[in-house]
Amino acid sequence: MLGTLVNTGAIILGSLMGLLLKKGIPERMNDAIMKGVALCVLYIGFKGCLEGSNALIAILSMVLGAIVGTLLDLEKRLNNLGAFLESRLQSGDGSLSNGFVTASLLFCVGAMAVVGSLRSGLTGDHTMLYAKSLLDGIASIVFTASLGIGVILSAGAVLIYQGAITVLA
Repeated sequence: MLGTLVNTGAIILGSLMGLLLKKGIPERMNDAIMKGVALCVLYIGFKGCLEGSNALIAILSMVLGAIVGTLLDLEKRLNNLGAFLESRLQSGDGSLSNGFVTASLLFCVGAMAVVGSLRSGLTGDHTMLYAKSLLDGIASIVFTASLGIGVILSAGAVLIYQGAITVLA
């Protein structure tokens, strides 16, 4: 569970830093940072797949995740939760739910979240979630600067999602 807690903390810290930089990151810089993060994710993904047995876990995780996500209509539920939070917090302009939904999807959908949480729960190896924490922390700075405070709420989604996978593993 430690890896998930570190990941959640990184998103919160990154979001708070992003609030300080609100609209202070030029678009070109945003694009360059996100491309760098994407390249890191690709590298980690390819490296993990080349380790042999992890390829099977990654493939099964993606297939099961797609099936469960579709059956439970998670995207619609996440949008509804964002709209509910928006109405309760009186934001009104849509930025809260947009930041929450966008960041939650980015941070929760993907092999690193699933495989990292499984590895954390089954073997106690948190290294993949630590790497994910660094990537998510950087991404949350950029997203909060452009999408607003809703990004910080995605830390709760990550805690619940990854925490459940880790505990149930």
